[in-house]
Amino acid sequence: MLKWNNFGSAFNTLRELDVTAIREESEVVVRIAGLGSRPLFQRVVEILRTSGSHHFGPHGSDPFSYQPLPYGEPEPGLREADLLLVTVDGRAPLTAREAEAIGRLALLALPTVIIIGGVAAPDETEPVRPEFAHARILVLPDLGASAAPEQIVTAILDRLPKDRQLAAARAVTGLRPVYARTLINSISNTNATYVLLSSIPMQIPILSVPIATADMLVLTKNQALMVYRLALAHGAAPDFQARMGEILPVVGGAFAWRQLARTLIGLIPFWGILPRVAVSYAGTYATGMAAWRWFAEGELVSRERMKAIADDALRIGREQGAVLIATMRAQGNKRGLSLFRRRNKG
Repeated sequence: MLKWNNFGSAFNTLRELDVTAIREESEVVVRIAGLGSRPLFQRVVEILRTSGSHHFGPHGSDPFSYQPLPYGEPEPGLREADLLLVTVDGRAPLTAREAEAIGRLALLALPTVIIIGGVAAPDETEPVRPEFAHARILVLPDLGASAAPEQIVTAILDRLPKDRQLAAARAVTGLRPVYARTLINSISNTNATYVLLSSIPMQIPILSVPIATADMLVLTKNQALMVYRLALAHGAAPDFQARMGEILPVVGGAFAWRQLARTLIGLIPFWGILPRVAVSYAGTYATGMAAWRWFAEGELVSRERMKAIADDALRIGREQGAVLIATMRAQGNKRGLSLFRRRNKG
């Protein structure tokens, strides 16, 4: 019979995880090329370097470099950039030559963010200028506004290639909060979706315990890799076993873990699909939040605070679960209708 100790055995699988690829991903050299207004670019970089978590400080090569707008053929090194960060001082008219140079950057086919500072956002009905059409445009009337750092970071991470985001967060402290939130939400949704798909055969009694045990191993693995990414993103040393040993006391005895284990092992077999999906989301989310606070600030989340986080995550998990179930049913209905039409064609 499965017992609580079986959940502890899931952690033994962590020793078998190959985290080499994640570690290597955190060590790649990220290149963000700044062009346009140099003072504005320097202000943006200052915001990114001074905001976010400094508990471990930045690690890795400085990703930022600057060069003037290319009025002719772009320098060869520019083509190797992972992201072009073009800064435009909106208080000064953009000359035809500058507009042409910005438009020419589109020929490089590189991820691009254009930050226009010092002016109010244009009317949404106003068409985008052709030289800006290839880029994510961010208009910031005041770079000193409280919302500016997150707006800048969101735009950068939206365009930066996914396999460069971990190393970028490790090197630039201001990128860490948005990276962490995005990662936690993504893995929580991944685990919720996995449990949803596996819950269908679990309705067959003879399959429920083996599938639930396999579920727990998969969810534990996903959570462990999420925690490891959070650790690396915040500048912690890349020793995987040390990071797991460090974080387990933080999240191992938490409410969300115990509830997740009891539910997924099937000790409450009459629970429906939606509660299982909600709990898998909540357990992953609460684990991620506790790990994030630990690596970002060295904060040990109290049991009471963890329960509050888990309760809030459970509410979100129910909402997400309902959406996932509705989506799955809609897709199933479409496939069924398509099959019906094919069979009755002619």
